[in-house]
Amino acid sequence: MAVSNYTESQDSQTPALNLLQKLGWNYITPEKAVQERDGLFTSVLLEDILTEQLSKINSFEYKGEDYKFSTGSIQAAINALKSVPDEGLSRTNEKIYDLLTLGKSFTETIQGDSKGFTLRYIDWEHIENNSFHVTEEFEVEGINGKRRPDLVLFVNGIPFVVIENKRRDKNESIDEAISQMVRNQRKEGGIPRLFYFSQLLLAVHPNEVKYATTGTPAKFWSVWKEDNEKQVQKLLKTALEHLPAEDRLPTQQDKSLVSLCSPKRVMELAYKYIVFDGPIKKIGRYQQYFAVQDTMERVKQKDSSDNRKGGVIWHTTGSGKSLTMVMLSKALALDPEIPNARVVIVTDRISLDKQIYKTFQNCGKKVQKAQSGNHLTELLKDKGNEIITTIIDKFQVASNRIKIKDSQNIFVLVDESHRSNYGTAHASMKKILPNASYIGFTGTPLMKTEKSTARKFGGFIHKYTIDQAVKDGAVLPLLYEGRSAKLKINKEQIDKGFERLAKPLSEEAQKDLKRKFSSISKIYESDSVVEEIAYDISKHYTANWQGTMAKAQLAVPKIDVAIKYQKYFETQTDPALKINTRVVFTPPDSRKDNEDVWQISSSDSRNYWEGLMKQFRDQDTYENYVVDKFTDPEDTEVEMIIVVSKLLTGFDAPVNTLLYLAKPLKGHNLLQAIARVNRLFKGKEYGYIIDYVGVLGKLDEALTEYSALEDFEEDDLLNAVADMSEEVRKVPIYHAEVWDIFKGVKNKEDIEALERCIAQKDVRDDFYERLSQFARTLQVAMASDVFYEEFTTPQIAFYKSELKKLQSLRVSVQLRYAEKISYKEYEPRVKKLLDTYVNAYEIMEITKDVNIFDKNMVEEALETYGKTPASKADFIAHRMKKVITENMEKDEAYYKKFSDLIEQTINNFHEGRLNEKEYLESINKIRNDFDKGHQEGIPALVKDRPEARAIFGAIAQVINERHGKEVTQGIQEKLAIAGIDITMIIEKLTIRDWKRNLDIQNKMENAIEDYLMEHRKDLGVSINFEEIDSILAKCLKVAKNNY
Repeated sequence: MAVSNYTESQDSQTPALNLLQKLGWNYITPEKAVQERDGLFTSVLLEDILTEQLSKINSFEYKGEDYKFSTGSIQAAINALKSVPDEGLSRTNEKIYDLLTLGKSFTETIQGDSKGFTLRYIDWEHIENNSFHVTEEFEVEGINGKRRPDLVLFVNGIPFVVIENKRRDKNESIDEAISQMVRNQRKEGGIPRLFYFSQLLLAVHPNEVKYATTGTPAKFWSVWKEDNEKQVQKLLKTALEHLPAEDRLPTQQDKSLVSLCSPKRVMELAYKYIVFDGPIKKIGRYQQYFAVQDTMERVKQKDSSDNRKGGVIWHTTGSGKSLTMVMLSKALALDPEIPNARVVIVTDRISLDKQIYKTFQNCGKKVQKAQSGNHLTELLKDKGNEIITTIIDKFQVASNRIKIKDSQNIFVLVDESHRSNYGTAHASMKKILPNASYIGFTGTPLMKTEKSTARKFGGFIHKYTIDQAVKDGAVLPLLYEGRSAKLKINKEQIDKGFERLAKPLSEEAQKDLKRKFSSISKIYESDSVVEEIAYDISKHYTANWQGTMAKAQLAVPKIDVAIKYQKYFETQTDPALKINTRVVFTPPDSRKDNEDVWQISSSDSRNYWEGLMKQFRDQDTYENYVVDKFTDPEDTEVEMIIVVSKLLTGFDAPVNTLLYLAKPLKGHNLLQAIARVNRLFKGKEYGYIIDYVGVLGKLDEALTEYSALEDFEEDDLLNAVADMSEEVRKVPIYHAEVWDIFKGVKNKEDIEALERCIAQKDVRDDFYERLSQFARTLQVAMASDVFYEEFTTPQIAFYKSELKKLQSLRVSVQLRYAEKISYKEYEPRVKKLLDTYVNAYEIMEITKDVNIFDKNMVEEALETYGKTPASKADFIAHRMKKVITENMEKDEAYYKKFSDLIEQTINNFHEGRLNEKEYLESINKIRNDFDKGHQEGIPALVKDRPEARAIFGAIAQVINERHGKEVTQGIQEKLAIAGIDITMIIEKLTIRDWKRNLDIQNKMENAIEDYLMEHRKDLGVSINFEEIDSILAKCLKVAKNNY
């Protein structure tokens, strides 16, 4: 394909459109799509198709006979869909989703008897009864103008899927597509009405596809993975009447479209895999979809006792396990083959029970929470309770009171099923619900010994490993740094001391004492070690993370130690080392049968706890306060929480970035704890594990070689954590990649040459991205001891100075080319790096926005910026271009001439037709003309009337295009009069919020059209009806952008 023909349409949009038709979507032209909306761009429903489909798929039964809904009910149903009140994107979308999935009741009168019957918008049970259409360039009007999504898919004339296409050779094109989609959903500058109806959104180019649903933030757009290459190849080779077979290899775009956009899959995803979690709409990720699909297939199989089979789902912590439970419950309830399905969700901890109960409630599910064993018994007896949550302990009591024999359609979902639920409690559940299907969920891999006991549930149903989740971007990778070597602890001497202490005891007593009070674990409870670790944490957090929105957790051995740490942080007198911390733990007397953690605490700890309770009244109030403050990224009142056991599992806080380990952990507890910091959050690239107790040493062996993880299979731990040293060693690599952009510049100290080297925007964008990567990696390195161990002091100083130099170049370039000075891609972390280590804060304080028409301000900025004439010319030219771009919609003809003139002058300089001095002089002349509003061909009548000038320009543009040259001065005067007259028409009709008032818009359109028809012979040149339509459209655009 020739470069000149290589377009977005040919690379992505047309192949996608062809494939969608082969999948079963019927093509309608953009023109036909406009007709279906009666020419109203503010409407998004294809009403003729919708009317036909509602009549086709709906009927009701009355006294044994089937009847069709009346025309009035059909129209009322359409009106109900169109007139859902605008309550914001999420709420309006949810209300429309409820209509689409549940239908709406309408009254029909048969034989004089009036009754209500449900009319459906979609036939969810018989997919083939629905109609499926696709169109391209679907133009929709919002309050600030029109937008045209590339492809839109309709089910029964209702827009279900919106697709944004990009060509494959553009940097960050998928990010750009997602950004456009997010923008288009906003009221200001967007077309939110389209997205009130949408269920599935795709950003695609041939090599990458991401999907989401309405309202999904950019960071949560996901990839879909499915092995369907043979199916795709077959479809490509299929010829339709109007589409030839395609002899080419499948692209990722092809595979993803087949996975996500076949009519059956779209319907499945919309009906079963969308949930509203509070105000947030969520769509299933591929692992959730296949886990639910595989589970539905499993539970429809029977075992030798004719009971439904079950199994275990392992989805790594942070990948949406609770929502998978919700989606599975929804799928069970909707499946016609499983009548009266009931779900019991079982956990082994109060906090997990609360969390899952809250998730189901947020998702609009009616949930009953068992308060006691007796209450559980009552809930199970009542078949009206479709979803029940309970703690495993309550089954022990209930097992002596009840046995439900007809429990074949009861599904017991057991959370974190690797723990106590495998033991005697499993027998209690089986005793009460002998015929139920048991489905275990776990967020961590099963240990070798547990894999055999998993057979109690029926074996594995679906796995989503740590490695898969990291590669998919569902969770963040974890960087591990062992800091135990920093502590001046002589373990050998302590062990000798312990042996002397235990010498008088018998051998058995010595073993028992050692088991109970491991000498090394006791070390981490001593005052001196607590103080040393706390001091190091204070230095590490305040220097690298404080003020960046990143929060931290500190895990300690027991309550007394937690209080010691809290008191240390509270009494820190050096403001530079001050961290705002809180302790969170279960009061010591609330659990009696656990180990050392819950032993009776010292009077100091009890007094501290009692003081908290006086201040906050009860434990729940205190914990809610701490969690609310901690999870709010803007709130610095709680920057770190100190925990013993609570909040080390089942606690989701995306801001949680660092886990400081000051207690030994192993097995599931270790994997659950480190997963607290793997959640996605804006600007967060990693979770960090800072280990003071040597849980994983230096991470220089296979993970299963460490005692803490020796009970797991190595494959199951792939990508669980990465060594900090691996990231640190990337600093020189990323530094070299930045300078590789400037390989054509001989003198790397020549700033003018460096700036000209990246004059093209795509090259600048590449520079910004590489510099951002270098800066982020250096930030990680500077926060790690490994960097100081592996690199010399001169090397570290070199990379710091390089960052400062490159950062200054970045700012200089952004100033020169009038780009927005933004550290958005760095977020606060790199600013923290510059402030703390590079002493480069001054480069962050950039000249405020410069008014290009304020001579004094421009001169002052140029003096500050002050370099060569060429750089000054660029500084002025690109700021003018920015002003022009911002105002182009107001007066396209006027501003486009200036834009073309500036672009021509820049090109003349770069091609050597102007020297630096001439370049600056030419740009200054254009600026002066621009400032005075001077432009050749503008009649005096409209020169100082911007709105009339814009209308004049719009009319002149249409006439010039026909004649291929600018009209004469005499004709210009007549067009100027028309411009003034049409401006007066517009001004008479504009009222408050007129852009949302269709009646006013229609009146304005008719009045302008009447004027043009009446005066078309008075303009000095004849205009035809097609040109009148073009002028009318441009005049309305001017009106919307100026009034």
